[in-house]
Amino acid sequence: MSFLDEYGESDLRRERFFKTIVALFLLAIAIGLVYYIFFRAWAQQWQVRSFLDALEDARYEEAYEYWGCSISDPCRYYSYDAFLTDWGPESEIGPVDSFELGAWYEQKTGVIIQITINGQPRNNLWVEKDSNQIGFSPY
Repeated sequence: MSFLDEYGESDLRRERFFKTIVALFLLAIAIGLVYYIFFRAWAQQWQVRSFLDALEDARYEEAYEYWGCSISDPCRYYSYDAFLTDWGPESEIGPVDSFELGAWYEQKTGVIIQITINGQPRNNLWVEKDSNQIGFSPY
C-alpha cells in the first residue's frame, strides 16, 4: 500500500460531512416553516374546541370557566346569566349540536378564530396567547 492509495479520501469524507450538515439544516428549516404556518395557534384552537365541546355536552359551568370566570367568582362585566343568554340552550344559537373552527388570525397578544355553530357562522372568538382565556373578538 502506497501513500497515493488514500489520496483524496479525506476530501470525500469532508464533502459527505458538509452535505449531511446542509441537509439537516434544510430539514430543520422545513420543519420550522411547517410548524409556523400550521401549528403556531394550536393551543388557542384547542382551547376553543374544548369550550365548544363543553357547550355541546351542555356543561355550561365548565364552558363559562374558559372565559376566566366561574360561578363562585363571576366576571365583573359578563355574568353567568349573560353567558347563558349568549351560549345557553335558550340562546339565539340554541343547543350546540355541531361546530367547526374556521380560519384564524394571529394578532400581537391573541388569536381570532372564526367559528360555525349548527351550520351558522357566529361571532369570532378571541383567545389570549398568554392565558388562553376566551372572549369575544374585538375585531
